[in-house]
Amino acid sequence: MKKFFFVCAVSLFCAVQTYAKPLFKRYPVKSGMILYDINTTGIAPGLTTHTLGVSRLVFDDWGAKELKEDDATEIQRGDFNEEIARHTMSKMDYGTIYTVDFDENVTYQTRDRNIDIAIAQGADMSEESVEILKEMKAMKIGTEEVAGYTCDLWKSKDQTICLYQGIPLKITVETQGFSSTRTAQMVLLDKPIANSEFTLPGFAVMIEEGYTSNQSASVNTADYMAAVEELGHKIKAMGLNLNDHNVTLTKAQEAEVINTLGARYLTKQKNLLPKLMVALEGARECIGHSENGKEAADCIKPVNRINEALGDQTSNYDYAHWNREKKEQIIQDIDQEISDLSTTIRCVTTHDKTTDVIECTEGTLEPKI
Repeated sequence: MKKFFFVCAVSLFCAVQTYAKPLFKRYPVKSGMILYDINTTGIAPGLTTHTLGVSRLVFDDWGAKELKEDDATEIQRGDFNEEIARHTMSKMDYGTIYTVDFDENVTYQTRDRNIDIAIAQGADMSEESVEILKEMKAMKIGTEEVAGYTCDLWKSKDQTICLYQGIPLKITVETQGFSSTRTAQMVLLDKPIANSEFTLPGFAVMIEEGYTSNQSASVNTADYMAAVEELGHKIKAMGLNLNDHNVTLTKAQEAEVINTLGARYLTKQKNLLPKLMVALEGARECIGHSENGKEAADCIKPVNRINEALGDQTSNYDYAHWNREKKEQIIQDIDQEISDLSTTIRCVTTHDKTTDVIECTEGTLEPKI
């Protein structure tokens, strides 16, 4: 549960001039599947390494869905001989990020808030690869044909990248004692991509702290965009031009900005936090009577629904390997949630400005480690 109030985390004014665009793009084409060969050699005193393998990049919906996978073997020869499997996989699904650990047989799930906002804005990021190369002072040095496509060669220090419409088809790195080449062998663009191409291994999923569901993330981002638009009107009414780097806000103006950004969320809290208290108290009692983790997880569902409406996350209680100790720990955690929520409700019902609520709750809520 979010204990404080909605304020732009990067800067109070980071998105004042944000306006929705028609389509979110990370690639210049709607879909693609690219299979690469991996060939890497490293030479050091007493040791030579050679890595061979394959890699794939699959994306759809202009990159809102993307899977990357490397499957290679590193062969070490020299003072000792060893072969090491190198298998990695990551997936992005509309802001939800999955990282697969093949050593531990577990998948970590988290969320990219910047992607959430970019999707809501309809941001066009399809030229980002070229822009990054330009920032690195890379120079376009010609063209090359890779897997039937003519791509532009960009050279930057020890790295050469061949891009086709911003999509890397060949990446070469050459330094003293090290060389690496990743070359596309098959390229399919703007073709239907089967959902099975985005399938992850059936490992246990570990949800990392700070993860929010798709629904709560959607609500949170929509509120963010609306609050930013309202802030734009407020800034204009205040007669400020934030593009002027000489502009310095007074304390009173900063407070107006914070209160404008927080107004929408504060209104929702006034309405929903009392209901959340009832749901948490009910969940506590329900979990106390639960005989297994599944029953306990069902108890928390009313809390999830209210947090989703707020755009917040529900604490990730551990329902696996259910036992008496875990039950007691979850109940203890919920007791702390209830205590913190009681303070928040008191401040929310007493004040009508986000700055006053922040001051009211400051130092009274137990920080999460």
